[in-house]
Amino acid sequence: MTDEPDDLLEALRDENDELRARIAELEASREEYRRQMTEVLTSASWRVTAPLRGLVGKGRLAKRRVRELPRKVGRTPTRTSTTGLFAPRGRLLETADSPLLALPLDWAEVAPHPAPLLEPRRNRILVVAHVYYPEVWPDIEDRLSRLPEAYDLIVTLVRGKAESLENELKRRLPHARIHHVENHGRDFGPLIDLANRGLLHGYDAVLKVHTKRSPHRVDGDAWRITLLDGVLPDPDAVRRIVDLLRKDRDVGLVAPTGHLKGAETWGSDQQLVEALAARFPFAFDPDALLYAAGSMFWARPWVLERLADLQLDARHFAPEADHLDGSTAHALERFVGVLTTASGLEQVEVADVASRLHKARRVKPAPRVLAFYLPQYHQTAENDGWWGEGFTDWVNVEKARPLYDGHRQPIKPGELGYYDLADPSVMRAQAALAREHGVDGLVMYHYWFDGRPVLDTPLKNLLADPSIDLPFALCWANENWTRRWDGLDSEVLIGQSYADGWADRFYDDLLPALRDPRYLRVEGKPLLIVYRPGHVKGARAAIARWKARAAQDGLGGLHVLAVTPSRDFEALPADVAGVLDGLVRFPPGNGIGLQSVLGLAPDVEAGLTGDVYSYDTAVDGADLSTTGVHGLRLHPGVMPGWDNTARRGTDAYVFHGGNPVSFRRWLARAADAAVAGGPDPLLFVNAWNEWAEGAHLEPDARFGRANLEAVQDVVRGGRR
Repeated sequence: MTDEPDDLLEALRDENDELRARIAELEASREEYRRQMTEVLTSASWRVTAPLRGLVGKGRLAKRRVRELPRKVGRTPTRTSTTGLFAPRGRLLETADSPLLALPLDWAEVAPHPAPLLEPRRNRILVVAHVYYPEVWPDIEDRLSRLPEAYDLIVTLVRGKAESLENELKRRLPHARIHHVENHGRDFGPLIDLANRGLLHGYDAVLKVHTKRSPHRVDGDAWRITLLDGVLPDPDAVRRIVDLLRKDRDVGLVAPTGHLKGAETWGSDQQLVEALAARFPFAFDPDALLYAAGSMFWARPWVLERLADLQLDARHFAPEADHLDGSTAHALERFVGVLTTASGLEQVEVADVASRLHKARRVKPAPRVLAFYLPQYHQTAENDGWWGEGFTDWVNVEKARPLYDGHRQPIKPGELGYYDLADPSVMRAQAALAREHGVDGLVMYHYWFDGRPVLDTPLKNLLADPSIDLPFALCWANENWTRRWDGLDSEVLIGQSYADGWADRFYDDLLPALRDPRYLRVEGKPLLIVYRPGHVKGARAAIARWKARAAQDGLGGLHVLAVTPSRDFEALPADVAGVLDGLVRFPPGNGIGLQSVLGLAPDVEAGLTGDVYSYDTAVDGADLSTTGVHGLRLHPGVMPGWDNTARRGTDAYVFHGGNPVSFRRWLARAADAAVAGGPDPLLFVNAWNEWAEGAHLEPDARFGRANLEAVQDVVRGGRR
């Protein structure tokens, strides 16, 4: 016989005594907390300061409403904040040794954006549950029964801590997908991994919950219950939350009532959030911080999918050390709110859902989205002669180099690669991408010089193959072809001339396209856009002649729009306005906010003669009016970015911060403006594939399909 059983029993008794002592300690702390709160709440000073607290609360509400007012009335002040455009430098905070700050995003080492991993999706709602404390999982599972419809479930279990829950999950929730994860980044590290793998894609709404205990808080367990009941109150309330995210394209996140917090809770996290924003980059106003404290919320998938664009992994999270603040996970909690706001989306609390949903019962209509299309990427005799055999813009795109630290060059194409438009299959793939993401048609530049077509192979291929499902229209790029691609008079390679009879020759050239059943129509008439009507000799008579001939040919006439003149081009003549049906806004030529940030850009290349502007200022200063010069209807235009470094080198103009997040904000505002402008609303994007000018909807290696997904998210469900 040995004494081992007695020793083990004694050890268990000692451990039990320690646990009892700890419980007594916690109960005493709770009672002391309650006693102190009772004293505070019943004190004379609390009663005396009640009016002051009420005024402060009303002041905060008024300040928030003032911030929202410009958006509600359609006028947004030009942004002045540059926070987040560049990685934070030179400040010493307690987060200065953070791995996130130590590992800034290097454009030269950015991995190609992976295509979404589209696992079978059975339902329209996704629940993402992170489990570190398996003992409190029942709190989550009990409330999942409050979901009013079938849902997909992903549970992330922390290795070495929560694996014991797996068998029970498989038995009780056999539809759950279980992922084992390391303890990096608490509940946000696994969420980043799910976003990186494309598993959040394609849902109407995502619910994020986790087994929160918050040992540092006396009310930690009560806080968890409050948060869970906040996001899963009852089936009817949950149904309203999901309906709101489905029907109101302006709502990005729904938080438990009372848990949207602001700038007073930055703590030590602002610098880290700046570092996260700089990985896109986009600018934000630190004073306007709003986020879901406790990180349990309902979200629009668009918001959470953008976490993949951060390109974070386990290296960016410090080893877990019970941080109360200043970790990457704490920064991400706030960053989700910053990201939501930067996307042009609102955050609401559950208590406000019912009233908000009542206003959104009818789905907001969406305009038709049309993107300008450059048919340049194929071999032509002209390009061979001017630039060398086989030249296309891809040559410029590949050789572009950064002009300052943080400048995203070269810009590399994504899944379509460095394509050749002589191959009809490329246009077929482009058509599929456009159709899938809510782009209603492509407006192809038409290069025609008094009977001499240039870059017309893609149009010929399209007309020859009716099976390519691509709605299209033409925009006559009627400016001189110059060595600088700017249409100005220096180094003209092919000049525009308007010899006698040119208008009829032009119309004859267009007619096969106008008769194509895929050709876009506005108000029942084929759409034709003229890039520079002020450059056209006899423009009024020519446009009138085209309309008359189109009517005679049974087309119903023509719907002719002109591009709004840029700063460098001639004004629109009044007589020409009389035969136009409207105008098209064409940024960056006009109608945007301009704010140079060249002085903030680090390590600028010597000899830079162009400029660097804030893309966010361009977005927030954009003119969204729908009445243009001479009273013509003005269709809004947006650009997903602009950076012509590939063509102009050190003479380039760069809009720093062009990214899918800020682009979505601009797109949503422009869509509202287009719909308010009248029947058959149109919204134009510059451009589908202007790769050498940094303006493209097509997937790139950095953001994948995110620009296209921005379009899809804004117009989803809004078609009439």
